[in-house]
Amino acid sequence: MRRNLRNGHDSRTPLAPAQRIAWIDVARGIAITLVVFHHSIQFLDATGWQVDALVQVTAALSTFRMPLFFLVSGVLASSAIARLSFASLFWKRLALLVYLYALWCIIWWAWFLFVPRPSEPLTSPVGDLATALYLPWSGLWFLYALILYTVAAWVLRRLPRVAQLGIAFGVACLFATGIVTVSSSYTWRSVGTYFALFMTGVVCRQIVEAFARRVNVWWVLGTGAALAAGTAVLPFLPLQGVFRVALCVVGAAFGVSIAVMLARSPIARRAVGALGSRTLPIYVLNSLLLALAVAILPVELVPGSLAAVLLTALVITTALIIRRAVGSFSGIFTLPTPIDRFAKRRLQVDRLGAGRGH
Repeated sequence: MRRNLRNGHDSRTPLAPAQRIAWIDVARGIAITLVVFHHSIQFLDATGWQVDALVQVTAALSTFRMPLFFLVSGVLASSAIARLSFASLFWKRLALLVYLYALWCIIWWAWFLFVPRPSEPLTSPVGDLATALYLPWSGLWFLYALILYTVAAWVLRRLPRVAQLGIAFGVACLFATGIVTVSSSYTWRSVGTYFALFMTGVVCRQIVEAFARRVNVWWVLGTGAALAAGTAVLPFLPLQGVFRVALCVVGAAFGVSIAVMLARSPIARRAVGALGSRTLPIYVLNSLLLALAVAILPVELVPGSLAAVLLTALVITTALIIRRAVGSFSGIFTLPTPIDRFAKRRLQVDRLGAGRGH
């Protein structure tokens, strides 16, 4: 079957929108759980809890949790990026991301006027809000990154896929090695580094899906062993940033392998996949809830390792309860109804215009 090497899909068959696939929800569920666990450890460590061993564990998982998240995000965005005009792409995907980032920056700013923010340096609350336009906050940079990635992927979409990946991995290596820095911000370093994973999902969607269909226990063991070995030797390698980007790809492959295997179990598919289909409220709320929890709880009420696990479960559960309580109101986790209606009308007009053009 002839394939178009410029965009990586069958030249005779237009890409269909990505369908909800079980392993993708499971992958997102794994990633968001590890993100909350990571933040729990950070907040506990910053407030005097003894979690030294877990700090090392969660640091080792840095080449796994967000690479998996961004690879899957790229897979899900690939169809829209490939087939939509920029105006349609904006109203279909970008408008929501921009709105949510702006809204939750304001909510975060208001929250941390009253709740201590232990894992961040003390800054002026007003200044902190003002700089959110160019210095994404630690708890919301994922949304900021998705906005930039989506725009960049759309701009690059007509280049040969090898060129797209080359640019993405070049940018990632520049940020990961520290050659390019933005205000010494670790969030910008992360945004730059993980661009390669998002673009891999966009450009290599069919390859990722083909890999997922072939996954078996040997793939889990092989990618897991490669990730463990790479993590162990990384501190001793030259050009660590470059090798770290490569290790992120291995980590994402390991994550896909685990997700596929778990998705084959009905129980795991329902439990973990349910989290994966509800990542947004967990993502935007978890740091707010963690800050409140560590401000209230006495230090070493329970052993630090147990506290991290319990906090992770508590925060995820609370975020889902909040989602259930307020999720029916537009404008909290979705576009406000008037903007949403306008966006849908614009998309309909664009579709009709595109239809007349054929």
